[in-house]
Order: sequence, then structure tokens, then C-alpha cells
Amino acid sequence: MSSSTEIPTDLARVAEALRTEFRRKINTLRLQLSEDLREVARVAEERSRHLTLRLDETGDRVTGLARAHDELRRQTEIELRAARQANARLTGEIQLIEGRLRLEHGVRPVDLDAVPPELAGLVAEVREAEDIRSGMLDDRTRNDHHAVLDAYAELRRLSAESRSRALDASAILARAKVGGRDFRKAAATYRHHWQRLCSQNAELAAMRDDVAVAEQDLERDLRRQEEYRTHRGATAVEQLTVLLRRRIDAAVESHALFPPWFTITELGHRPSAALAGVWRDVATRVVLYRITYGVTDGVSALGEPPEGGHRAQRYTEVRAVLAELAA
Repeated sequence: MSSSTEIPTDLARVAEALRTEFRRKINTLRLQLSEDLREVARVAEERSRHLTLRLDETGDRVTGLARAHDELRRQTEIELRAARQANARLTGEIQLIEGRLRLEHGVRPVDLDAVPPELAGLVAEVREAEDIRSGMLDDRTRNDHHAVLDAYAELRRLSAESRSRALDASAILARAKVGGRDFRKAAATYRHHWQRLCSQNAELAAMRDDVAVAEQDLERDLRRQEEYRTHRGATAVEQLTVLLRRRIDAAVESHALFPPWFTITELGHRPSAALAGVWRDVATRVVLYRITYGVTDGVSALGEPPEGGHRAQRYTEVRAVLAELAA
């Protein structure tokens, strides 16, 4: 039999053996887990790389498809534009041939410039009103004149401010001790604002002629604006526009032959179905311009370009809508 002193020693050996076994198993499990984690990471990385490659390939394909789509759309737009232009040229040539055949058979172009007796008074009123408006300033000149007056007013305000500051400094100089801090500060302030005042007064003097011209022109412009507003021709132009639009509608409905100055513009021989409304408005504006300013040129729809004024502005506007019609 074992003695009582040997029993604890045996238990201690058993416990130590168990601890050693547990540590061994734990280390084995730790190593196994580490290996499993490395394998999982490797597989995940491989899958990630594979997916990245597939995404890159897909992105390249999508980019290629988008590029091909854009190129196809560009080519389609070019071909459609070319087709529209070719169709317009063909239509114009057919209409030109038709017009020549009709001329050979004695059909004369409709006279869109004619002013029948019943419209003579209305046209005269419109022309009188336009003569008044032709003496008005255009928007750019009017804005330039206002800018001159605004700059002059601002410079006068700054000049008055400089004069006031110089006077305040001179008052301090009169009562401050010569050579003292307040005296030196006031002297520097006085010199600064006095120099500014001299410079501003010189600028004001240089601007007076331009200011006088701007004031005279704007005053005359206001009188003409009022005269134009009260003139019957300012509203008669709307009535004349309606009558001219009816004349053009009647010519289209009767398949009338339009004059050369009309057909060689973007208007052509007759409107297309898609742009009939726009064509009608542009044609009316062209005829209204010719009648208002008495243009009789048989080739140029609007005649020679005006040098300036409101007529030049209207000329530019009509040319712009003609260009839009062909776009």
C-alpha cells in the first residue's frame, strides 16, 4: 500500500500530465486553425483576383460597346443630316424645275412687295412709325450711355467723399500741435485725400464731353420713344403683319410661284410639312421687313445690310431666324 504522502505526488503528476496533454492539443488546434485560415485567405484572394479579372474584362467589353454605340450614333446622325440635305436639295431642284415650267407657260411670280390702294394708308403709318423708331438708340448704345452717366455719378460721389475727408483733416491740422502725433496723422490723411481729389477732378473734367453727349442722346431718345408709343403706326404694324401673313397663306394654298428673292433664301419655294408654322412666320417677317423699308431688290431678300440703328438690329434678327430655319 502507498503511504499517505505518495497520494498527493501521484495526483500532481496526473494533473501535470493532463495539462501537458491539453497544451499539446490546444497547440495542435491552433496550428490547424492557422492553416485553415491561410487556406481560406488564399482561396478568397484567388477568387477575388479571378472576379477582378472578370470585372475588368466586362468593363472593357462595356466600354467597347459604348464606344461602338457612340460611333454608330454619330455615323447615323451624319447620314441622316446628309439625307436631309440631299432631300432638301432634291426638293429645291424639283420645285425650281416646276417654277421654270410654270414661267414658260406664262405663270408670273406673286408680287409680295405690292402695296394695294386699300393698304397704302396702313403701310404709310407703319413707315412713319419706323422712321421715328429708326432715330431711337439701339439697346447697346443706350446701355453704353447709361454706363457713362453711372460712372460719372459714382466718380462725383467719390470726389465729394475725398473733399470731405481732406476738409476734416485740415480742421485737425488747424487745432493740433505742430509736429505732434495727431498733426502728423492729419497731414498724411490730408495729402492722401487731396491727391485723390485732384485726380478725380481731372477724370471728371475728361468725362464731361462724353456725359453731355450721353445726356443729350438719352433725352432725345426718351422723346422719340414717347412719340413712337403714341404713333398709330406702332400698333398698325400688327395689323399689317396679319394681312401679310394672309397674303403668304393664299399664295401657298394656290400653289403660286414665289419671286426669286424669296426662293433663293432659306424659305425655298414652299414650306415643308414639318416646319410649315415656323416657315410661315419667318416668311411674314421677311416680307414685312421689305415693305417697311421699301426694299425692292429682286435678288436679295433684305437688300443691303444697314450700317446701324434699329433697322440694323431688325436686319440681324431676320437673318438669324432665316438661318435657324435651315438648321
